[in-house]
Amino acid sequence: MEDGDNKNILITGGGTGGHLYPAIAIIEYLQEKYPDTDISFIGSEKGMGSKLIPAMGIDFYKVRARGLIASGSVLKKISGYVSFVFAIVPGFLKVLKILRNKKIKTVLGMGGYICAPVFLAAMARKTDFSIHEQNYIPGRLNKFFSPKAKYIFTSFEETKKFLRAKKGAIVFSGNPVRRAVREMMRLEPSYERWGLKRNRFTIIAFGGSLGAEKINRTITGLYRKFAGDSGVQILLISGSRHYGDISRKV
Repeated sequence: MEDGDNKNILITGGGTGGHLYPAIAIIEYLQEKYPDTDISFIGSEKGMGSKLIPAMGIDFYKVRARGLIASGSVLKKISGYVSFVFAIVPGFLKVLKILRNKKIKTVLGMGGYICAPVFLAAMARKTDFSIHEQNYIPGRLNKFFSPKAKYIFTSFEETKKFLRAKKGAIVFSGNPVRRAVREMMRLEPSYERWGLKRNRFTIIAFGGSLGAEKINRTITGLYRKFAGDSGVQILLISGSRHYGDISRKV
């Protein structure tokens, strides 16, 4: 960001940690390097963003949106598209007002269905918007809007093969990491805290902020397979909603 650039930035993203925590990392960077930047955030009515983002001194706007159901019977698909349109229109109109009142010139979408009304409003106002894709394979929404994005920042270099974009728009940036995580990475690993042995080959698995049932099942199977192997140990971050079930199985 150059000194002459407009410093009114809008960031948006879904309510789960996979979208939210990279957004928080970017906000931390902007607040540290460009303290005069006016940052706004648009999030869903549900999710942890409504608490975490305002705590950083950021204006948080709640906008209603919903995902697009694109599978199932023809009738279910049609119903999904109709519901999507009806849900997105009020959000689109609200975002238009936010973009105008806050004089936003730059929009960054971190993923999730909440980005749809924001990107559409940005296009309607001819406001530049960029996308950050955390996953190896982009989601449907990011794929759909990528041809119109100024930049698409990817966490994996190979992700570009799944995207249609303007020449030079795809930037391999990696996934932003929060300050607290970077500080933890500098600490001496706490093997004892988790009941781990320093000299064993260690497998760590997790399925995002909410956990993932399929990953949990797979790792539970690996645990049983390596139960008698003293050279291997497994640390599974199951997610709170799966913790009780996994604890009973192991």
